[in-house]
Amino acid sequence: MTSLKPKLVLHVGMPKTGSSALQKWFATSRANLLKQGVLYPQSNKNKSHPFLSLPLDFEADGQRLLLDEIGRSQIKADQVFEKTWAALEAEIRATSPETVVMSTEYLFMRIGNKGREKLLRAIDRTFSETKIAIYVRQPSKFYASHVQQRIKHSATLPTVRPVSWRGKIEAWEATFPGNVSIRTYDKSALIAGDIIADFLTSYLGLTRHDTAGETTVNESMSAEAAQVLQILQLDRFPGQDDVVIPERNRLRKKLLEADRKLSGFTRPKLLAEIADHIDYASTDLLWLRDKYGILFDDLDYARISYRTVGELSAERISDVFEINAERLCALEPVMVEAGEMTWLKACAKALGLS
Repeated sequence: MTSLKPKLVLHVGMPKTGSSALQKWFATSRANLLKQGVLYPQSNKNKSHPFLSLPLDFEADGQRLLLDEIGRSQIKADQVFEKTWAALEAEIRATSPETVVMSTEYLFMRIGNKGREKLLRAIDRTFSETKIAIYVRQPSKFYASHVQQRIKHSATLPTVRPVSWRGKIEAWEATFPGNVSIRTYDKSALIAGDIIADFLTSYLGLTRHDTAGETTVNESMSAEAAQVLQILQLDRFPGQDDVVIPERNRLRKKLLEADRKLSGFTRPKLLAEIADHIDYASTDLLWLRDKYGILFDDLDYARISYRTVGELSAERISDVFEINAERLCALEPVMVEAGEMTWLKACAKALGLS
């Protein structure tokens, strides 16, 4: 290690707040950042640092892709963590940075898990101080984005309910008292309307000099395509949620291509009653406002209150998103032209015709 330990800025999400775009930018800007005394460590995992979550009760709460690679073994997870941390320390010795930035949204929900002492000891040994960077998003917008991501690998929708972020943020505060920063993930609140510019300025005191504007990393699909994809999965991959299936990936790619060919593409929009329930039953938003000054411009805070019915039933995409029936039907001939005749059945089911 260098005689002077570097500072650590640890970005922990939360999920669906531009993390992938931020990570991609940092990974591709590594050389330029190092000239400014900032190290974004090498990583072979989607340009982020998911290994940080490995000590945190991996057997019970490991992330899907890491479980596929490592297996459900805490011993092996700890070995991978220790090996990767040793490589991190070697990279710090070789580059002598003033600040190290690491990023993984996998940590946000897991900091209270057993096993965190291993991570905290490593951080304390390697860094002089640690700043935790957290972005939060309007709950209904978070849910909509979460559904779009989940439906790519699962036919089961996330539960419709108010958010419960306070306990997770308080766990971070208890672990790094006085060193947790919360910022709003919303275009109107971000510096230059851009997550990258906002992070650079807020946490590193740097200015973004390349072309501003967030890079799209996780490709979006319309609500109509999501509806067809869900029904297809129920038909062809029942009970195979959250596992890697090459055929499902191939079919999803075909559907995305068909979706983009059709006119009238829009990002999915939640049904008004779903969005209202998620937002206005989320009393944690009052706590975020009062403690951190976090405000979402689209919300009427006078309407936020506890509700006795916390969860709403939602099994199909059409239960949560507005669906354009005409556009949904139009996906059928496009998929036939692409040679995917099996989509006829899926589309018919999605429309309730069979």
